[in-house]
Amino acid sequence: MRCYAEKYCKKNKNHCSESCSGYVILKALYKLSRIPERYCYNIPLVPERSDLSAFEELKNFMETVEDRVSAGDGLYIWSEGVGNGKTSWACKIMSYYFRKIAFKTGIENEGLYIYLPSFLDDLRMSYGEDTDPDFQEVLSMIKNCKLLILDDVGAERSSEWVNERLLSIINSRIMSGLSTIYTSNLSLEDLENTVGKRISSRILGSTKEIHLVGKDKRGGVK
Repeated sequence: MRCYAEKYCKKNKNHCSESCSGYVILKALYKLSRIPERYCYNIPLVPERSDLSAFEELKNFMETVEDRVSAGDGLYIWSEGVGNGKTSWACKIMSYYFRKIAFKTGIENEGLYIYLPSFLDDLRMSYGEDTDPDFQEVLSMIKNCKLLILDDVGAERSSEWVNERLLSIINSRIMSGLSTIYTSNLSLEDLENTVGKRISSRILGSTKEIHLVGKDKRGGVK
């Protein structure tokens, strides 16, 4: 077995088993979160000089993530290119959140990862039809989970219908004081040109903007 806590668990590794309470809880949290498997384990991230201050801000957010989530704080992590850590940092922060709350709360509605372009395509296809219970559960979690990652904002096929659904999600979370981490290849100014001022202004008002400028380090992984 491979444990999500392998890099920080202090238990004797000779006693590891799938019956370990920590293993069971973390496995359930990750399953419900839908984080891609490659982002579930420790993600080493080494900044270029140009990204040192941005990495420090992200590290600070991560190390205070319980307080940030309680306060409903969010992040908008963006860069013009790929492979410099946007998605990795978002998932790393959520992983650290799971680590901190694993034995303090339940496992439902804690964290959720959504690759936004695919999700909105699925939502468009299912609109007006009976959707499967699994998709309905995701819709509920998007509006209610304590920490949400919306990955690749602005890459979706924009339309009035899509923008209204996205606005509804964002507005619902802001009104409920819930934390959202956005990643994008667009600045907030460029995002406004893509999805409109109502969406971009709400993101701007509810997040800390982090701009990464480093080069692609991992073969196209965002």
